[in-house]
Amino acid sequence: MGTVACKITDGIATVTFTNPPKGFFTSDMVAQARAILNDLDNNDEVRVVVFTGGLPDVFIRHFSVEEIIEMTAGLKARRAKGLADPRFARTPLRMLWEDVDNFRKPTIAAINGFCGGGGCELALACDIRLAGPGDYTIGQMEILVGILPGAGGTTRLARLVGPGKALEWVLRGRTFSPKEAAAEGLVHHYIDGDVLAAAHDMAREFLDKPAAALAAIKQVIRSSWGKTTADGVDEEGDLFANVIGGSDRALEMMKDYVANGHQLKKF
Repeated sequence: MGTVACKITDGIATVTFTNPPKGFFTSDMVAQARAILNDLDNNDEVRVVVFTGGLPDVFIRHFSVEEIIEMTAGLKARRAKGLADPRFARTPLRMLWEDVDNFRKPTIAAINGFCGGGGCELALACDIRLAGPGDYTIGQMEILVGILPGAGGTTRLARLVGPGKALEWVLRGRTFSPKEAAAEGLVHHYIDGDVLAAAHDMAREFLDKPAAALAAIKQVIRSSWGKTTADGVDEEGDLFANVIGGSDRALEMMKDYVANGHQLKKF
């Protein structure tokens, strides 16, 4: 049975997915991950979450095709009885990716190996994606087994790279090496070294930043999709006022900036 483990060190939670031998994702792992994320969301000591794979050269290979085949049998049985299809848009897997998408704290995918199907959907739901070296691929390859992404892969991919690229990639089941994924904008950075260490280094950048400001930035950028510019700026202004009026840490950082001769801290 696959496991989802969580280790918290100095404000950084590392969530690791492990399901030997091939690293498939399962419904049981979905339940484990949702419970962990709920705990992390309510733990004020946790400031950042990093996701990674626990097997060599595997992040999450993809969701279990065997489980999808079982779903197919269940659908056919329902249809034979004249029953309506269940609402697949509300599956636990889709809800898990929404948990990640809506998480108030920064999330980083430290992609250390094969990242296809549901694994790619998880990476797309994260705020930042880093890909390490290796002979593996990243992408939404569901069409190669006769299906399509079913828990957000099409929508998030189109928002990330545009509908033109997303259409070609998903229609063809295109996948990319880590370096290609960075060049195409599928991941933010290719890391020529220990990707988990690089993710932890990046995570430390967020530790002294106001949690309220980080959450507000995530909220306004995520919610800007589908809004007019005016509506987006309205929300941004409201959140800006909430942060400067309610975050002691924000005020402290602004005063430090002025006191230090307007020198920004660089990473």
